[in-house]
Amino acid sequence: MKISVSIIVPAYKEELFIKNAIEGLLTVFRDSNREFEIITVIDEAPNDKTLEIIQDLEKTAKEIIIVSRKGKKGIGSAIRDGIKISTKDTILITTAEISEDPSDLAKMLEKMDDGHDMVFGNRFYKNAKRERYALKKYLGNRLCNYTIKILFGIKSNDITNGVKVYRSQILKSMHTSSYGFEIFAEIPLKLYKKGFRNFVEIPITHKARSEMYSKFNLIKEGKRFFLTVLKCYLFNDK
Repeated sequence: MKISVSIIVPAYKEELFIKNAIEGLLTVFRDSNREFEIITVIDEAPNDKTLEIIQDLEKTAKEIIIVSRKGKKGIGSAIRDGIKISTKDTILITTAEISEDPSDLAKMLEKMDDGHDMVFGNRFYKNAKRERYALKKYLGNRLCNYTIKILFGIKSNDITNGVKVYRSQILKSMHTSSYGFEIFAEIPLKLYKKGFRNFVEIPITHKARSEMYSKFNLIKEGKRFFLTVLKCYLFNDK
């Protein structure tokens, strides 16, 4: 039986990418004959047309749900807001760009049909592909992920990847506090510590956006990731 999915897409100043990203999701998930909704959580910015583009798409796509927020509130709170209003069996967290192939996301849902608590997309798994992935980002990623693997004993070498699927029930029952991209590590690590270890990974194709458009600051986000991993290791979730 195909389980339903709420797709959460946080977006801040994504007018160049959001249309292709959402249209790709609509095409693939409609073809999959799976019940789904796309929750776009948009942090509005002056002179940015992201919200306007999504409102245009919404006119012909009943699957789109828009959450609009004034100012930059952060991807962490965007994901939390998306989780609160999600109504489907599972929650897929992805990005408002075109870094991942939507067909890979559909394959992740097929694995959830088998009864897993979580499914992770892995950019470093056998047969996975990465394009335009900067060396400094690669080295920082590898250091962070291998540290996590040693500390938590989790059998994943890409736990920080943002593309994951969870059973809705377990996400709605947990607490997170991250502001930025570090939420992509906070969620799976806290769930793993709580005993949700029935997960599987699949290789995905990842096309990193150019430095010109990237919102990931390695130094700033690296500090947040380090502190988040440390807190998850030292303290149990409430």
